[in-house]
Amino acid sequence: MPGTVCLDGHCECGEPGKVICCARGEEEPGCFLACRRCDECAENTAECSGVPVPPGGCESDAECAGPPDPRCGVGRCVDGACEVEIWRGPIESQLRGDCKDEECTAEGRVVSVPAYDVYDDGNQCTLDICEVDEPRHLTLEDVTCPASGAGRCHEGACVQCFAEDPTLLCPSGLVCYGVWCVPPHCENGARDAGRGETGFDCGGPCRPCPPSERCGAATDCVSGVCTNGSCMIPTCSDGVKNGDESGVDCGTTSCPRCPPGRGCRTGADCTSGVCWSGACEAPTCSDGVKNGDETGVDCGAEGCAGPCPG
Repeated sequence: MPGTVCLDGHCECGEPGKVICCARGEEEPGCFLACRRCDECAENTAECSGVPVPPGGCESDAECAGPPDPRCGVGRCVDGACEVEIWRGPIESQLRGDCKDEECTAEGRVVSVPAYDVYDDGNQCTLDICEVDEPRHLTLEDVTCPASGAGRCHEGACVQCFAEDPTLLCPSGLVCYGVWCVPPHCENGARDAGRGETGFDCGGPCRPCPPSERCGAATDCVSGVCTNGSCMIPTCSDGVKNGDESGVDCGTTSCPRCPPGRGCRTGADCTSGVCWSGACEAPTCSDGVKNGDETGVDCGAEGCAGPCPG
């Protein structure tokens, strides 16, 4: 065989670093044996043990470096040489509603590009839009509440009425007191107990009562909590969504963050950091947020795609 020498009764390649083997891609038996480098052989042979792979050569994908950002591809060992496989387009991990996409370039780097990825804040009285690559929520005024088809949008909330708008009339027999449609006796400055009021112009058929006013039921109070005949101030343990809370007993600067399923205004209200359409969502491996058991953004946790890059 060309290039071989006879040594101790068997053929060996005369050139150091080469062995007699079949080429990669060929199948035995019947393949063509020749002197080749170990990285060119179809499979490792005993003679290859300890033989260094020539510079630039490889034997497995693990030896090959990937792109600058590991989210954009992998290194491949192809026919004994390292190549970089680039995955173009949006990466799997995306922060929903941020008006942008994280995409891989041809060089294997991640860049942010504007996208019409509108954030749903769950409020029927705001218009959710993207302003270039930033989410915006425009307050709707003087329109019928879109979701309910009743009431009016006022200062970002759906209300029964608001006194400053003479065109928004309450049903016959009722008057507008603040943002509530109530009977006329609910604005006379007295406590008309015989007409169902529990406090001064509040409770019963009137507007809800503030803390310390009298009450007969939770519905009589702004806080939704009536204890021993008095309306209570909101707390983080009263079992009611009240005060500035976004969910029941959670979602304010003084209360804990809300678990999945509870109400929210932004991701900062949620233990998962993910708020969508007014509700906290459970962590996932593609939500663009470091949450759950993850050690990095969407990586390093059971069920996620491998460990986080170094």
